Amino acid sequence: MSTRSALMTGCVLPLLGLALLGLPARAAEEGARREMPVAASQPVASETAETKPRLDVGWLPFPDPARFGVLGLHWFDANKPKLWRVPADVFDSLPSGVKRQCRAPAGGRLLIKCNTSSLGLKVVPLSKGNSSGLDVYVNGRFFRSVAAEEPNTEVSLTLFTDLDRKEKEIVIYLPYRQELMIRAIGVDKDTVFRTPEHEFAKPLPIVFYGSSVCQGSGAYKPGMSYEAILGRALNVDFVNLGFGGAGKAEPNVVDLVNSIPACCYVFDLGKSYGMQDKAAFKRMLQTVRASHPEVPIVCMTPITSVREMHSEEYSQRSLHTRAVMREAAGELMQAGDRNVYLLEGPDLLGFDDHDGLSKDGVHPTDHGYTIIAGRLAPTLKRVLGL
Repeated sequence: MSTRSALMTGCVLPLLGLALLGLPARAAEEGARREMPVAASQPVASETAETKPRLDVGWLPFPDPARFGVLGLHWFDANKPKLWRVPADVFDSLPSGVKRQCRAPAGGRLLIKCNTSSLGLKVVPLSKGNSSGLDVYVNGRFFRSVAAEEPNTEVSLTLFTDLDRKEKEIVIYLPYRQELMIRAIGVDKDTVFRTPEHEFAKPLPIVFYGSSVCQGSGAYKPGMSYEAILGRALNVDFVNLGFGGAGKAEPNVVDLVNSIPACCYVFDLGKSYGMQDKAAFKRMLQTVRASHPEVPIVCMTPITSVREMHSEEYSQRSLHTRAVMREAAGELMQAGDRNVYLLEGPDLLGFDDHDGLSKDGVHPTDHGYTIIAGRLAPTLKRVLGL
């Protein structure tokens, strides 16, 4: 017998003995349970329609800025009730890839300060749901996720019931890959609201522009994009302008990014930048710098992926994209711009970190986004003076 087999046998046999010793006790316990009167049995909680807690609330129309804050959607006041990430009046002029993705409210959050014990949402999904759903945080801590699946069908979602009547700060992260409309928000009928504001560490948000990794693709929950993780960790607001497959630095898209006042701009265009040379990327940096001469700019080259380890074409594309982004940022830095920072994608999620990739081998999981956020945080802390 090999040493490995002997070790395995030595581990398994004691465990098997313990399991066998436990059988009589478990059998007696099962017998006692079968003899227990029905009235003494404890109900088992489940999510079936029959046992789901009844949502007894009063419904308030949305939007209502006095009660319900909207974070991360810079143009919401002009677009409302649409939860789009670009101005509706320029939608038709945008590149097709941006138009496909911009109606999903990635990075959008609802902020509510009140003393309700129950909370619900009436929503209408305008596209099919997926696992991203909506995430509910209460007083800075994750509470649960909910999802609306059927397109064009209004549904009432239960976010929580039976909490205490103390004042709470509630943040609801909206889906990163699903368009939806919010019709109403349900709370206890005697709920007391406070102005929906949060005191962030910086008065302006970080504005992220990029492609699918920036948007959050691969995250199981919208609260686990790297921007959302950083927002909670650093107590900063953020705007997510990640458009999957469409981080190409087109002038009219850059103009939208540039129009948002920010404490920092982070560019994570990823491999969707394609085989362009450095010109578009450098023009983007120059445009933002001309409008915001003192605001930090952080440039991220693409993270690694499984795919580039096994595809020569994809590997060459990855190397090319990193090189042109590095060169464009480097030229501004060499010209004396001390507020441009370059972070290499392989340092944020490298070839030894691929257990943090989703099943497509390209986009991060929640674990992968946590790694990226942890490695990006020190730079953001330094440039923001946190």
